[in-house]
Amino acid sequence: MSNFEQVIAVDGPSGSGKSTVAKLVAEKLSITYIDTGSMFRAFGYALKDLPINWDQSELDLQSEQLIKKFLKDHSFKYAPTKDVLIKFDDQNLTDIIRQHDVSALASRVSRFKVIRSFLAHWQKEIVANKPAILDGRDIGTVIFPHAKLKIFLTASAEERAKRRYEELLNRNDKLADYHNILSDIKERDLQDIQRVIAPLKKAHDAIEVDTTHKTLAEIVEFICREWKKRTFNETH
Repeated sequence: MSNFEQVIAVDGPSGSGKSTVAKLVAEKLSITYIDTGSMFRAFGYALKDLPINWDQSELDLQSEQLIKKFLKDHSFKYAPTKDVLIKFDDQNLTDIIRQHDVSALASRVSRFKVIRSFLAHWQKEIVANKPAILDGRDIGTVIFPHAKLKIFLTASAEERAKRRYEELLNRNDKLADYHNILSDIKERDLQDIQRVIAPLKKAHDAIEVDTTHKTLAEIVEFICREWKKRTFNETH
């Protein structure tokens, strides 16, 4: 069995519950969880002041070269210790990347081919030779097209904005505004869908799950059941 077949790919738009669901599934199945969204947010935050043309298309070779040099000159580490999710050089970005404005930065850097290639290689390296679950926007279509199980989570933009708003309130974010969050989510959806490189879309063999009216427990149980079913069928 190839390494890629041991993967659960969870894709979907921003705020659909991918990270929360993937973490719980990983715990229940005792497999590795990779938060790919945190990687993009970390890159967005780290590169935010780089003098590149953010409005250019993915074919902006000069910007690609600047980013490539930046990646060579700096280090990113994923979960180097129990309490650190992402480390950029000597800076712990675990809490910083959860700030709402960093999400927009993540969408901005995701347009660049050099970043997507770097992260794809990094993600495959981390999960080599072990079962894992990854969440993102192109895990099942680009990163692991032969994943054993592909899930596409979705929910209405209003429901996703409500969840994000409540999450920020729980973190005592005094600047949280529901209408701004809803606007950002709709804009992010459009950018992700229209992106030239690895646009957000459901893989042809993915199972779509609308999370709007489902509980976390129901979604997690469904994914675990599907994973066990596939694993059982392989061994019998």
